[in-house]
Amino acid sequence: MTAHITQKKLEDTTSGLHSSNKYSYDSSLRLIDEVLVCPLDKGELILQPQGLICKVCNTKYYQAEVDSKPNNLDFRCLSHKSQVSIEFQIPQPFLSEQQIKNLGYATRVEYKCISREEIRDKYQTKLQKEILYYIAQIRSELGSNIKALDLGCGSGGNRSYLNSVGIENVISVDYSSPEADILVDAHRLPFKDSSFDFILTTATIEHFYNPFIAFAEISRVLKPGGALIASGSFWESWHDQSCFHFTPNGFFILCNSAGLTLEDLWSGWGFIPSISSHALNLRKFKKYTYKLQDLFDAFLRLRWGNNFAFKHRLKTSGSFGIYARKNDYSV
Repeated sequence: MTAHITQKKLEDTTSGLHSSNKYSYDSSLRLIDEVLVCPLDKGELILQPQGLICKVCNTKYYQAEVDSKPNNLDFRCLSHKSQVSIEFQIPQPFLSEQQIKNLGYATRVEYKCISREEIRDKYQTKLQKEILYYIAQIRSELGSNIKALDLGCGSGGNRSYLNSVGIENVISVDYSSPEADILVDAHRLPFKDSSFDFILTTATIEHFYNPFIAFAEISRVLKPGGALIASGSFWESWHDQSCFHFTPNGFFILCNSAGLTLEDLWSGWGFIPSISSHALNLRKFKKYTYKLQDLFDAFLRLRWGNNFAFKHRLKTSGSFGIYARKNDYSV
């Protein structure tokens, strides 16, 4: 069988899919079936007894071991080197003063949601109010049948949250997590063009060794008008093989280069908890450093006004989150 990977056989091949929700499990299988291709040449994949083989280049894909446990199929192609070219326009515009003023919309808007601490306790993930707000907006606009990619899924908490709000068609991928449905390299994703309505990738961007190529891939697999919620480091320390840490202008240019419109940007956390955790190793006091940051921000607003306080936060954040949409025209 070539053109279509049946759910029964795909289930045999990807028997390690991690989900306690049977409906979510079946939805993930169907979605993988629809969008999976060879990451090297986007060729069709053919089922074999122990994995898949590309019909074009004959590259074979098997299960890999992660943390000494059998994992799902490995599409990282670690032994295959590729030469990749991207187009980059010179010069690039920077954020205007008006665009900067418009940032932080999801931070300012009134939106009731569970707290950061509750999210961590219940779902073991670091989603925050702004991300929850835009997930709700995406679900409201595009419906619950959207096809979503959790890129850099880690322990799988993002999918658990997405499932809890009715988004079931989720593929979770990672470079090295045993919880991933499949292992991938973000710089050459094993998915067809325009496969997903929504991509969620949190605390990942600093780990892309070429973020411009990775964002070009994210844009390629997003449908026109599709949504991206992402986050990455700014003032955080060099950690876990991080490569590039971004300013607001950096995120703006990164999105522009990939045919994405940056619609919002917010502070992931302030410099006080960031430095306390990353420079002073005071992670056990993190909840108190968040409160101290809130007090510091309140003082700035009271003394110099909201605009000054917001700009100070943009200059000193440990990380940033972004919300972007893919343009309706090709890059």
